[in-house]
Amino acid sequence: MFKSRSILLAFLCALTWHASAQNGPIVRTNLTDLVVGRYSLGAEVPVRPHLSVGLDVDYIARDVFVGSGHPWYPGGDTKKRGIILEPQVRWYPGAEAAHGTYTALSGFFGYARYNRLDEASWGVGPPEWMVGGASLHVGHQLILGRFLLDGYLGGTWTSEDDMGIFYEDLPLFPQASGLRVSGGLRLGIRPCDRGGRQ
Repeated sequence: MFKSRSILLAFLCALTWHASAQNGPIVRTNLTDLVVGRYSLGAEVPVRPHLSVGLDVDYIARDVFVGSGHPWYPGGDTKKRGIILEPQVRWYPGAEAAHGTYTALSGFFGYARYNRLDEASWGVGPPEWMVGGASLHVGHQLILGRFLLDGYLGGTWTSEDDMGIFYEDLPLFPQASGLRVSGGLRLGIRPCDRGGRQ
């Protein structure tokens, strides 16, 4: 896990360095993720006049109840800890990259483990959560000085690996696998805008 985080940090630094001679990167966080127990840090880098690439890294940290379909191996209250990687490509048809209305295509890959709060044995190997998928969103990025407000809406297709006899008991959240509506709000900052543009 530590090696993966180091590689991601190096990748984000490389994106920031590559863009420093252009309009500058955008460092951002997803405000919507806070509602579901995730903490996001990402970057967006303009690579062409109407095109940008980005990467968001989400740290999952929430308490969930894990149920069991087997009477010999009960579930329990757990801490879910993991990471989601979300690479993204954005196209800004009517404006410069990283400003205005855009269409975004992104993929995502996630992994997490569950640790029991009562420290009892699972009886079998602890459950693991793995997910992959893709999203297509339409959004608008509004520049407010060096800050940016980014709202988006679209669809997400998710494929989640089966957890065997265990399952997350989250009745208020959408189904784990399949197609669903998704959206959110990001807040960003342009720390080194070399062009002096507001």
